[in-house]
Amino acid sequence: MNPLKVGIVGAIRGGWHALSFNAHDDAEVTALCDVNETVLNAKADKYGVRERYTDYRDLLESDVDLVVVATPMQLHVPQSLEALAAGKHVLSEVTAAVSVDQCKELLAGVEQAKPSGLKYMMAENFRYFDETVALQNMVDEGLFGDVYLAEAEYVHDLHYLQTESDGSPSWRTSWQVGVNGCSYATHQLGPALEWFGKDARVESLVCMGTGHHVTPKFVQEDSTFMLCKLNTGGLIRVRVDMLSRRPYVMDYFTLQGTRGCFESARGFGDQHKIWLDSFGARPPDPHLHADPYDWRPFAEFQERHLPADMKVPQGDVETSGFRFDYLVAREMLSAIREDRQPVIDVYKALDYTLPGLLSEQSISNGGAPVKVPDFRSGEWS
Repeated sequence: MNPLKVGIVGAIRGGWHALSFNAHDDAEVTALCDVNETVLNAKADKYGVRERYTDYRDLLESDVDLVVVATPMQLHVPQSLEALAAGKHVLSEVTAAVSVDQCKELLAGVEQAKPSGLKYMMAENFRYFDETVALQNMVDEGLFGDVYLAEAEYVHDLHYLQTESDGSPSWRTSWQVGVNGCSYATHQLGPALEWFGKDARVESLVCMGTGHHVTPKFVQEDSTFMLCKLNTGGLIRVRVDMLSRRPYVMDYFTLQGTRGCFESARGFGDQHKIWLDSFGARPPDPHLHADPYDWRPFAEFQERHLPADMKVPQGDVETSGFRFDYLVAREMLSAIREDRQPVIDVYKALDYTLPGLLSEQSISNGGAPVKVPDFRSGEWS
């Protein structure tokens, strides 16, 4: 079978996708598109991409089978829909959309393209982190009992990226810190939501923030918090913070079930840790030290609960730090080859994206509760 031809729009983030798709025998990145010709040529040279376009329409007229949309967030929906209309499969970077109206447009466009066999997937790579995959498998095995609480934080000091190097506005100025709320929540909400079951979704939410202390020039408050109540009865707390001055702790998670709990490392030599009630009974006096009731390193469990196919080829993908994109690419390619829906299809993409967008309504109304419509049943507010 001939390799699928992959075209990428957005050369900076798209470079990692070029690395990941080219590591698969059944794919070849044949085209790269970017409005900045200098960046385009540099990335195309680096990853050995022959066809180069500065006009997205030219890319869509080429013979690529799959388009990776790795441009600024506000372009994800229009460019995804253009690619589907041109008969191309689509892998879109996060977030899936930047407004509720865009969510509606995306869902309608993907549904319209389905009879043609075209696939849409959102490239949420946090679902492919080793710890989140191992935790998912342990949850599925019932080791945590009934999961009723999760916490997820995206704490990533990106203030230096929120404007251009000369201080002028960038796309992030408008679309990442030019809105207020937990809008950029898919990295955290995505994995956490899956721990509550395949049909779990956010039914309602509230969102509040700390105010402006570090960067008052931005609309986004320094740190925002979103509480999500699920249709399962569970609760997820999400923190998004891209402005506070603090060390990098991007993928912090906690999970609490009736039979155990998990907590991510916080840095400074910390490690992921786990406790399960199968370790031993609670001591009669909780103030007394008892080994069975202590935390244990999650590393003791992670390897045995990771599927063998989580392994990736040694080389550039493994050492780049973006090997999770390799797994995203593999899922997209498999879905196309097997003619099935990808794991993160348009419905999952909206499950992960829509609550963050609606958090903007809650925070603007002083933390008032906001209902999240069930778009699967056509329930849009």
